[in-house]
Amino acid sequence: MAPAVKRRAADATAASLPASSPSTERVQAADLDVMHQGRTKEDTPQHEHPGADPQKQQASPLERLVLRSTAHVRANPDAWLTGALVLLGLWTRLYRIRWPPECVFDEVHFASFAHHYLNRTYFFDIHPPLAKLTLAAVAKLAGDVPNRDWYVDKVYPPDSRYYAMRACAGVFGALLPPLGFRIARGMGMSRIAATSVGVFLLFDMLNLIEARHILTDSQLIFYAALCIDAFVRLWRTPPASRARRWAAVRAGLASGAALSVKWTTLVVPGLFGLESVAGAALAAEPLEWSTCAIVAATALLLYVALWYPHFRILIYNGPGGDFMSAEFQRTLIGRDGYDPQARKPPFLKLVWQLNKEMLLANARILDEHQWQARWHTWPYVGRGLLYWNRWQEGTLDADGRPLRPHHAMQIYLIGNPLLFWMCLAAVLGTVAAMPFLLRLIRQRKKRGTSTDAWERYLRLATFLLLGYALGILPYMPIQRSTFIYHYLPSLLFAELLFAHAVLDLPALPSVLQLPLAGIVWIVVFWCFWYFRAWVYGHIALTADDHEAMRWIKYTSSVGDNKGWH
Repeated sequence: MAPAVKRRAADATAASLPASSPSTERVQAADLDVMHQGRTKEDTPQHEHPGADPQKQQASPLERLVLRSTAHVRANPDAWLTGALVLLGLWTRLYRIRWPPECVFDEVHFASFAHHYLNRTYFFDIHPPLAKLTLAAVAKLAGDVPNRDWYVDKVYPPDSRYYAMRACAGVFGALLPPLGFRIARGMGMSRIAATSVGVFLLFDMLNLIEARHILTDSQLIFYAALCIDAFVRLWRTPPASRARRWAAVRAGLASGAALSVKWTTLVVPGLFGLESVAGAALAAEPLEWSTCAIVAATALLLYVALWYPHFRILIYNGPGGDFMSAEFQRTLIGRDGYDPQARKPPFLKLVWQLNKEMLLANARILDEHQWQARWHTWPYVGRGLLYWNRWQEGTLDADGRPLRPHHAMQIYLIGNPLLFWMCLAAVLGTVAAMPFLLRLIRQRKKRGTSTDAWERYLRLATFLLLGYALGILPYMPIQRSTFIYHYLPSLLFAELLFAHAVLDLPALPSVLQLPLAGIVWIVVFWCFWYFRAWVYGHIALTADDHEAMRWIKYTSSVGDNKGWH
């Protein structure tokens, strides 16, 4: 390839990359050099190497495969990193997915909801139906047999295929790290910073434990992240183009899906919707009103449409009938007063009625819970949540051996403490640094020095801080029980903020970026490995061992922190 052609190819590749800080640009330029200088003999026409070594031409098939793979990795590093994050995500989420063969915390509710769909018996829940419908569909495909006997002793019967629903949650969780990497790249972060986001999502135990059980939060955070990615891509499309209209539809679908899992994700499409209208931080300019209308209409249509299978499937009387109007109750087969001639109320009326009842039921939840955690304890992991434990002598451990005396196994929902503390430091440090960043930008403007990199850095940091704060803000005034898993949306913004604020700091020398990131990765992984007994519940520990792992001792009049016994 002629030098001029090489330069044009490099320029075209660089132009396709997102805007980034100087450290990002240095890393990307280095990547381009490696990509173009690292071509192997197999990728280069023979006429470019008239004096090629005949011995190299006789390389073994394995050597040629290794050379080709190396060339592909150098040419498509983002794709290979994404694939690696998917595989690691599947490993961490699906490892020992059948253990324990008992209900883990709220599995008793969500597995039961899925079985209600399989039995077609009407039930009521305070959350929209998408995640529960997904779990039910997987249970149906896996051939799971609805069985209500385990609701009492919370032990899955031998013929239960509960692990299929756990694997469903695990797949959503496994897709989160590569999606976080993609979001970071779309926001203009360097490859190293984006990889850090993926590593954080891989080895944070809060995301990990939620994704290993029949719960809905792995779907919630996945759709919230998908919504972020869709808006970031939407803002980069040409105005009034077909690509922008399709991107708006995708953003609307992602927003509607997030809201159809739990209403608490409203903060994500709400924040990105406001940015789309204002164009104040990440969006280059406000979106056209027609584009905003497409997003909103698509999200609303999907949210409403997902209630149709809910009412279509649940036709038999069940525990949720009392929450509906008498008119609807007469249409439930097997209920007192059932009228086979009765017509169901109009679909939109049913949706309105049920959503209103969900809102009222949410407001009625005022009871305290022994494992509740107030919002101000989430960022520093002040209070975990006991999900499951086994300590009775005579029971079996994860390998089928009798449990040793004075030992216990448990699954304890906790965030990765070192990662949480680093993210909290990044949040507080960014807030404290903002006046100095503004002063720096003003001084550089007075001297006639470029401020583009610092302004981009400050805009993204401010936006991520706002997302972090809005994720916590709704929980501050409420009196109902809250738990550490309510921190998940804010945690995603905090992890993005750490990667951006620390690893993509414009003043950070590029030679230090990878070593610094490497240290952070090692720390995060070490902490995950240290707490793995609480993640998988497969290692029996003594009471003293469990107590030693509680780095922050929590005392409260509600419950205690000795969940092992």
